Amino acid sequence: MDIFVPLLAALFVFAAIVWAGILIVRYRESAAKRRALAFVASYASSDPHKAIQKAREDDSLVHTLTLSLGARLVSKSARRRIERQVLYCGRSEPNAADDVIGRKMLLLVLGLFLGWLMGVAAGGLWWLALPAFGLFGYFVPDILIYNEGIKRDEEVGKCLPDALDMLNLCVESGLSFQAALSQVAINQEGPVAEEFALALQEMQYGRSRGQALEALAGRSRQPDIQRFVSAMLQVDKLGVPVATVLREQAKEMRAKRYARAREQAQKVPVKILMPLMLCFLPALFVIILGPAVYGIVQVFSGI
Repeated sequence: MDIFVPLLAALFVFAAIVWAGILIVRYRESAAKRRALAFVASYASSDPHKAIQKAREDDSLVHTLTLSLGARLVSKSARRRIERQVLYCGRSEPNAADDVIGRKMLLLVLGLFLGWLMGVAAGGLWWLALPAFGLFGYFVPDILIYNEGIKRDEEVGKCLPDALDMLNLCVESGLSFQAALSQVAINQEGPVAEEFALALQEMQYGRSRGQALEALAGRSRQPDIQRFVSAMLQVDKLGVPVATVLREQAKEMRAKRYARAREQAQKVPVKILMPLMLCFLPALFVIILGPAVYGIVQVFSGI
């Protein structure tokens, strides 16, 4: 019985090594194709040095092993969901989803290893830490990118009214819509400027304005972006002046931002109630009632 556990562990390690070797060999077979795609993607953004560096990172042993494992453990529907979440975070590069999947696999293995160590050290019910730590490490990247996407949507809602004001000002000054987008992308910062710059780049690559705006709406869950894109698509269909639509859109976005600010301000008393009760009031009671309680105790102890 004493030899059985080490023998089983040795067989498990041997099988894991053989399986990892098979995965690496299969993944290496497509290395040339992946390098070519990485070069093409980065040459399109005028950054060949980044393409070379990224291709070298993609061919590293850890990256190769994690992606090979992820290709078999992550289903197609889960990969599509990760791709959407990554897109909502503002990462439009082709291999962004692969980075998240590789991180999931790495944390999964690390969690299983930590759970195994706790099971070996403590035994008993601590073996339940093995699947618990593994699942926790597997889903942590999903939680992080979901939270990052929510924060980006909030930032888009804050920056969009100012961007539309500047866009409207540029259009009324005589600039074309593309030139106005360029001015917003150059002179402002934040996710809205980044999205406008990406939409402008797609137009320069040959996509129509409607297609670029629809792609912009697909990269965000923010309702204000959806409303803005819908209004601009109606401009193309109905021939309405762009400046008029932008003026109304900017006015509406400012009103909504003001309403959101008032709503957040009204939530403050409710949010500070629990910290006040847990942190401030007990200390206040100790300061006020402490001397009285001490005096009462002294009086009754002397009787």
